[in-house]
Amino acid sequence: MKNLFLFVFLLVAAVSILLLVRFNRENADVTRTLDQERYSRMIAEEDVQKGEYRIKKLEADLQTTQVKLYKMQESFDKEKETNAELKRQLEQLGKNKESLEKELGEALKKRQSLEEQKRKAEAKAAAVEVEAARKAAEAEKRAAEAEKAAQTAAEGSKEQTQVKP
Repeated sequence: MKNLFLFVFLLVAAVSILLLVRFNRENADVTRTLDQERYSRMIAEEDVQKGEYRIKKLEADLQTTQVKLYKMQESFDKEKETNAELKRQLEQLGKNKESLEKELGEALKKRQSLEEQKRKAEAKAAAVEVEAARKAAEAEKRAAEAEKAAQTAAEGSKEQTQVKP
């Protein structure tokens, strides 16, 4: 009986040792799996933190880009207004140009007309001068003849006065 107890005791001890080794291995496997899960979880948390950081950075970039876009839109709108104003000014300048060209054409016609009138007036003045010069020459001739006649008459009267005494 002692041997039977010893045998049962050894059998129970051997089964206990085998169970202890098996549970120890399972515990090591579970611990290793748990460690891997913890490691995976830590990596996942780091990835989540990195993702959140990237999201925050992208949101900040988005806001910065939206501000820039808003400023560009304002600038674009101002440029559109400026372009519209410049178009209006260009159209007004075109109208003014046409008006000035028309006035210039009329002024050139007037100038030609005035030059023609000036030429006619100069020709008339030249004819009047020629006529005046001719009349002046005739008047001088008549005056010279009158003077000669007066001298002749004066000489004739001197002779008559000298002959009378």
